[in-house]
Amino acid sequence: MSERLRVAYLVKTFPRLSETFILNEILGVEELGLELEIFSLRKLPPESEPVHPDVTKVKGPVRYIPSFIRPLWPPGLALLLFSHLALLFAVPMRYFAAVRFYFSSGNSPRLKDFLQAGYLARALRRGKFTHLHAHFANLPTTVAEIVKHLTGIRYSFTAHAKDVYVTPPSELARKIKKAECVLTCTAVNQRYLAELADQGTPIRLAYHGIDVNRFRALRSGDPPQNGEVPLILSVARLCEKKGLEFLIEACRILVDRGVAFQCRIVGYGPLEDKLQKMIVDLSLQDRVFLLGKMTQDQLATLYPQADLFVLPCLVLENGDRDGIPNVLFEAMVCGVPIISTEVAGVGELIEHQKNGLLVEQRNATALADAMQLLIGSPDLRNELARKGRQTVLEGFTRESSARSVYNILSSMLGSAESADVLRKQAAITVSEYGEG
Repeated sequence: MSERLRVAYLVKTFPRLSETFILNEILGVEELGLELEIFSLRKLPPESEPVHPDVTKVKGPVRYIPSFIRPLWPPGLALLLFSHLALLFAVPMRYFAAVRFYFSSGNSPRLKDFLQAGYLARALRRGKFTHLHAHFANLPTTVAEIVKHLTGIRYSFTAHAKDVYVTPPSELARKIKKAECVLTCTAVNQRYLAELADQGTPIRLAYHGIDVNRFRALRSGDPPQNGEVPLILSVARLCEKKGLEFLIEACRILVDRGVAFQCRIVGYGPLEDKLQKMIVDLSLQDRVFLLGKMTQDQLATLYPQADLFVLPCLVLENGDRDGIPNVLFEAMVCGVPIISTEVAGVGELIEHQKNGLLVEQRNATALADAMQLLIGSPDLRNELARKGRQTVLEGFTRESSARSVYNILSSMLGSAESADVLRKQAAITVSEYGEG
């Protein structure tokens, strides 16, 4: 059983501050007995961003696949080339078939990705892994697909958000067809991927979950006291699909209406300078604050201070969108009422006026109306907060999410092992008695 439940996990970057859902999944399935070895295509410099304390709880080893960009001949390139030479001599037919497949696929093949796939393929062969699970349908699954061509090792993958809708459908359909199973974190994604799968590869729903023991603090539910103003909180990567420009515009509307509040936005990303300029241009320097990066432990302290949580997600023109942002789970389990938008999988978590409020995307006025309603309605805030917390506890905990992933992977691996045993038995029968 222990060998059957041994899996290589492939991610683009580990650990990543904005991908706590992967960390939560790893910790959860390890607690259930899945033996992992984590392979990462990139390693961020230690000073680039904080690291969640829970990273130290990961049991499986983490291996970083060598890469190269500059200078032209670093040690990493030598390791990559050595792995390819070893594969070429060990399995020449497979190797040349993999080369033909990848560089004739028509999807902008990159030498770097093929070289990293060769290193991973050799590492998995040497480690006697029989299954590779990749997170994200784009680059990690591209590498997993090449590894299968090089070694025959089966793969599955989890598709999340941007990777689902920005990857060309033909490429996604090919990756799905070659996978043993595909997991995804929203029912919206599941339906889309199932159409591409054409009733072939199973597409399984596995919602993300959070560690409710970390985010267990609750607000008192009382209105602000002693001159305190209501706190509006948002936590997000500072990028277009989070809709933070509309949140800032909505804050200006509230100021014009004479509503007292303070808004704090936690996160980092490419729009930081643009958002800061908006805050200055709209004269909101004393109302809206960008707080930068925070770990989960820091957020667990901040959430209970908020009176409402706002995340106005968008669907971009290229199809990029969120699934169900984990920060919604975190705020809800801390007893903070939610305002978000009617996009993607958010509606699978938030039921309008039941456990949160949903407004039209790209509509700053509608967002301001919802914010003003909650600021002025303590009873409604408390009711939405209570039901929101209950929603997370009933279906979006780390334990429930990990159990779903564990059951899917163990069932798939068990079926694969049984098939391997049958094939070996058939081979023995043929060799002993002949085909007649």
